[in-house]
Amino acid sequence: MKHYFFLLLPIVLLSSCYSTNITGYWRSDAQPAKTGKTILVLGLMPDTVMRERMEEHVAGDLQRLGYHAIRSLGNIDAMQFTKTEDKDALQQFREKGIDGVLTIVLLNKTTEGFLMPGSLYHLLTDYYNTMYFGLYAPDFYQEGIKYAWETSFYDVASGSRLYAVQTTTFHPLSIEKLSHEYGRVVVKCMVKHKVLKRHF
Repeated sequence: MKHYFFLLLPIVLLSSCYSTNITGYWRSDAQPAKTGKTILVLGLMPDTVMRERMEEHVAGDLQRLGYHAIRSLGNIDAMQFTKTEDKDALQQFREKGIDGVLTIVLLNKTTEGFLMPGSLYHLLTDYYNTMYFGLYAPDFYQEGIKYAWETSFYDVASGSRLYAVQTTTFHPLSIEKLSHEYGRVVVKCMVKHKVLKRHF
């Protein structure tokens, strides 16, 4: 089945604080009438420290909605399920009392250049190319890391994907800040699209 994402134009603010922006989302029309309250948060990325922080912040935001959120790191071996058939993995999730699985996938990580705002150099960007600023105005030309993410939410009972949202984060000040903002943005988006709800 093909999934089509609603593409959103990201709003990029050139300031000292760069946040997570939603670039697209997809929502299944077949939403279950009732969803369980136990959700496994599963981070899929090579950096263990980042995975730990991302899972912790997303789980915390889910818990504030009244869900029983479980972090996979330290509780469930994610690689164990990749070695089995989907049906077997779902059965193992059910046996552990898990109703839904929320995955956090790091799609891409790149380094990009940007011009610092609030300067004459920034105002003249229409007349001079980026190479000029990189060579002759290094104080105003900086580089930052851009992360591309996709979070999906699966219903364990049916084994189907109910929701997916794609985001980008540019030049985060720290992994802690990235994780904090990411959890707030994604969970808020899922509530807005009526995939999650408050349980109190």
